[in-house]
Amino acid sequence: MDLAPHPGPEGDSASAGNPAISAAHVARLDSRLRGALLESRQRWRDFVTLAADLVFETDADGLLTFLAPDQLLGRPAETLLHRPARDLLVPGGADPFALRTAMRDMRAWMRRPDGQGACFSFNLAPLSDAAGRFAGLRGTARDVTAEEAAAEAQAMMLRRAGALEVLVRRVRQEVLAPRMLAATLESLPPVLGCAGAVVLEFPPGKPPLVVLRHGEDPGPLLAAAQALDGPVAAFGPGPGGEHLALIPQPVRGEPRHALLAWRPALARGFDAEERTLMVSLTDLVFVALGNQALQRELELQARTEALTGLLNRRAFLADLRRRLDRHGHAGPGAGALQSPAGALLFIDLDNFKPINDLLGHEAGDAALIAVANLLRDLVRPVDLVARIGGDEFAIWLEAVDAQAAAGRAEAITWAGANTLPMLLRSGPTALTFSIGCAPSLPGVAETPEQLIARADAAMYQAKRAGRNCWRLDGPALVTTEPATA
Repeated sequence: MDLAPHPGPEGDSASAGNPAISAAHVARLDSRLRGALLESRQRWRDFVTLAADLVFETDADGLLTFLAPDQLLGRPAETLLHRPARDLLVPGGADPFALRTAMRDMRAWMRRPDGQGACFSFNLAPLSDAAGRFAGLRGTARDVTAEEAAAEAQAMMLRRAGALEVLVRRVRQEVLAPRMLAATLESLPPVLGCAGAVVLEFPPGKPPLVVLRHGEDPGPLLAAAQALDGPVAAFGPGPGGEHLALIPQPVRGEPRHALLAWRPALARGFDAEERTLMVSLTDLVFVALGNQALQRELELQARTEALTGLLNRRAFLADLRRRLDRHGHAGPGAGALQSPAGALLFIDLDNFKPINDLLGHEAGDAALIAVANLLRDLVRPVDLVARIGGDEFAIWLEAVDAQAAAGRAEAITWAGANTLPMLLRSGPTALTFSIGCAPSLPGVAETPEQLIARADAAMYQAKRAGRNCWRLDGPALVTTEPATA
């Protein structure tokens, strides 16, 4: 804007000698100067408010003396003037208005009328009076809430990725599913800053059971964990003020499982980020748990016969071979000093074919299941029982001699003739057992196949003797009369 003096209507000499013209000229200059100052002030105000979301000044007492723009955090600026600037802040956070020195990019949280927070980045400069004393602050601030949220989300993602990397690396070192689950559980407490972590099973109507644990004893916390049990992650106090986190398995079946992690009472609780991270990391625990369950199921299917649930032939032979190897047969001459390894019973069903022919294959399957249940009830947990063929079963009786094996064969023969379902105990479909028994020979190292061959030969002796009886293979052949109902 041009502020140079202009000649009056009669020239410079006229204006110089005319007081009225001189006063008018000064008034014009003053008006132009005021306009220039106002325009300059508006220009800089526009520049500042375009570059910042908040422009302010405070006095020496921290009261707001200037605010722009006209609306601040949803409130008219004039309603905030002459009030303490700190009233705009979220309690307990950083206070830029308390500073007495210059500062750039200081972040602090301010309150919105709805109670939500907004993060601002402050640039501050102190003001001084003529005597050099502190007279207040002048500053600008920029709303960086979205940037802060984005940075926090990115930081959380990086922390989560780092934690997952640690867990995955640890789990990948293991081959077997049970060790994978244990490795995952061992890695969680250090990553999450917990005193311990356990996998819980919730049987219907019963207290939770500890499936796997790492860290401190969870026993005192189980009742509180049961109270937290539900369909979603839950956080609450333990009996001693511990900070508990219970994260259920996403796929809820029976039995239900959940991860319990906790911090001591004197530690801080789980914040929002840690809760999110914990839920994410717990997924890996349940993946390992699912892999373990799948591995067990596959192992069970590979070892058991589908219809009866008994061991199949391959699993029976493998387990029997391990039993014989563990027993460690001594050479000839040392047998008298050795306890018996056990005895093998070979069981063949009498009249099984007529059941299939007259009653149908479903009745035949039901008969096989009934026999399997009977044999399962008549053996000890240490014994082995298997279905090794169509209507052939085998039992390994651990650490019994010939006399005990004969007694067990007698009991099984009697049970077959007297306790099977009535349909299987009368008429042309009467189901009985022919049993061959082969006790281990002292001082003789035999393979499972050799034991089965001896027991099979004894079983055919029972068949030729009229069935529904048993025979004992050995130096002195022992016979019995057929078992009667």
